[in-house]
Amino acid sequence: MLLPVNDSHLITANVCNGIPGQGQVYHCSDLSDEERERCYGRAELEIPSSIVAGETVEVTFRFILGETALGEGAGLRVAWRWPFDWSDPQTDDPDRPNHATLARPDGVSIDLRYQLRGDLDPWHHDLDLRVREGSLEPGDIVEIHVADWEASTFATPDGAFLFVINPDGHDQWIRLVDPPRFTVAPGSPEQLLAISPGDGIVGEQAIVRVRAVDAWENATPIDAPILLGEGVDIATPALCSRYPVWGFPVTWSTAGVHRLSASSGNLCTSSNPTLVHEDPPETRLYWGDVHAGQSEIGCGAGSLDHHYAYARDVASLQFASQQANDHYVSREIWQHVRDVTPRHDAAGEFLAYLGCEWSPPTVDGGDRNVLYLSDEPRMRRSGRFFTEREPDPEPDLPYAPEFLYAFRDEEVFLNLHVGGRPTNLEWHAPKIEPLFEIHSTHATSEWFVFDAIEKGYKVGITAGTDGVMGRPGACGPGRRVTRNVRNGLTAVRATGLQQRSVAEAFLARRCYGTTGARILLDVDVDGHPMGSAIEIAGPPTLNLRVDGTAPIERVDLLRDTEVIHTWDVAPPEPGRYRLLWGGAKTRGTAGDQRQIWDGSMSIEPGRLFDVRTVGFQGAVDQLAHAGDRVDWISATAGTDAGFTFASSRQGSIDVETEVGTCSVNLEQVQSNSHRVDCGGLDRYIEIGLAPSDASPLGVELQYMDESPLPGEHAYWVRVVQIDRQRAWSSPVYVTAG
Repeated sequence: MLLPVNDSHLITANVCNGIPGQGQVYHCSDLSDEERERCYGRAELEIPSSIVAGETVEVTFRFILGETALGEGAGLRVAWRWPFDWSDPQTDDPDRPNHATLARPDGVSIDLRYQLRGDLDPWHHDLDLRVREGSLEPGDIVEIHVADWEASTFATPDGAFLFVINPDGHDQWIRLVDPPRFTVAPGSPEQLLAISPGDGIVGEQAIVRVRAVDAWENATPIDAPILLGEGVDIATPALCSRYPVWGFPVTWSTAGVHRLSASSGNLCTSSNPTLVHEDPPETRLYWGDVHAGQSEIGCGAGSLDHHYAYARDVASLQFASQQANDHYVSREIWQHVRDVTPRHDAAGEFLAYLGCEWSPPTVDGGDRNVLYLSDEPRMRRSGRFFTEREPDPEPDLPYAPEFLYAFRDEEVFLNLHVGGRPTNLEWHAPKIEPLFEIHSTHATSEWFVFDAIEKGYKVGITAGTDGVMGRPGACGPGRRVTRNVRNGLTAVRATGLQQRSVAEAFLARRCYGTTGARILLDVDVDGHPMGSAIEIAGPPTLNLRVDGTAPIERVDLLRDTEVIHTWDVAPPEPGRYRLLWGGAKTRGTAGDQRQIWDGSMSIEPGRLFDVRTVGFQGAVDQLAHAGDRVDWISATAGTDAGFTFASSRQGSIDVETEVGTCSVNLEQVQSNSHRVDCGGLDRYIEIGLAPSDASPLGVELQYMDESPLPGEHAYWVRVVQIDRQRAWSSPVYVTAG
């Protein structure tokens, strides 16, 4: 069994860590723990050994000074890594949660402030203490107590805080000996999930995984569930040895689209669709994530071993890569990645791609996921947020032209995306850069793919996690400290589940992305599959089949970036209405795109009833209904959200949000929805009749473009379900004669 490797083991192989020109954390790993405590002091942490994700807890941080005194301007800090989304501590109101108080020796004045984004990377959040008057002497004790602190929301056995001191008040911080780690445990079950393969063959056995999740998306224990379905033989389930996931061996006995039903206690669900073939098809559909995110070796959480195991056993992915930002990856860490990754790779079962994210500022090229098809001892980074004891002699590649030139003939394929530093599309190497990410936990970023298409690039569309919470393929936004929405997934159609077969499919752009739902989507133009580039003599005919995880609301056909046809699949439900809001604030990373929509809706005269949320992204999004009024807390990032409702009368609706308002009488929206443009990046408010829950789960559609434009054009589709989950096909590039 692989042993977890925590950040203190890997990072302290370096002299220090931090962004050049900002705070540096010196690890003093040349000193024994006893020497470090004697010289710099001791850190103590009072916290329960196990806490429940998202719940409140009492925490005390204690510094006991060593021989090094701290005079005016010197500092102490408690910091925690980027993904840990503890609620913001506050010092103003002891009657509210998350209240922080400071205890210090008499005669010493110390300022306490909370920094959501401090200058210690990757420990971005911190409680900063500065000596304003007097001095802290050897043996002095400084304590911070945080009462009713709302805990981080993702489950992990590796909860930790960093204690550092700063004797001279500048940007060099000395790391104290780490206190013991603690566990963040999942909460009670809130939802049941059942994951089935994308396709199968009659007589073939597969595994259907069933798990429960708490309010924050964490897998949480349940008793053995029940799985039922027609046209399939279901064997006794087994509980995963590492995670609370039940695996059902199933054998398909009839061809067709199968959806299985799972239940446990009062929870029930349906699986995603599986298309079962009578005979082995030429290519098969595999679900995975080329941008599954990063673990503790980057700015994320959890070991690399956990990263791959979680992707396989919990998220039920069939391929994944780790994508730590390269500026965190020292030579020793890269060796660790090269050691661990192939241990999780098993052709035919699960593919673990060796990878890393090239991560310069956007102006110099922006983030690009690099996936290797063979072992690579060289780590050619964009830069270094660390100082090694024995520096890696491999030169850095900080700018896109030299980076793309160096990789032009390597056995790699790249995924371009909107992340911490969105990819700069001024540079593009088509031979090795076939993939463009449309959705991740940052946002739905259609604009990014539109930009690539408008530049004439051939895009294979992906969606992924880009997560930092140690939940690749099964992640939510938590408290929206670092991310906005749930992760996406990528489907690829390949000749087999081997690294090179799947890579060949990606290089041919035979893939599509979703916002996380395992929607089956098959698109061709005159028989040529998605990703193809073809020349035809007459008008192109697009054929598509979609089998959803919820009823299909509509399908849009795009030619380049223009919608040229829409199939409205779901009929409206008379007497039931839907309010939606959506869009993003502006282009960019998670924080740039995040749009807060906190607001309310009221009706006069009348009462509202049977209110049901649509497209909410997690526990941080909330809705309250009382009589004639609904209030909500919500944010979108290229996504949309809202609720459906019924009313006692067709009264006047008034909607107020932080972005815009909408007023309309329900009589006015019986035939057409009322939509308000709210500026920003495609922001809107819309109210109209709700689509029927009884709409089709699957459709087959066809469209002939009788007026094709000259030259080469991209034909692709966007699928929208009534639950606001989406899927996007990779384009077929058509030159019509």
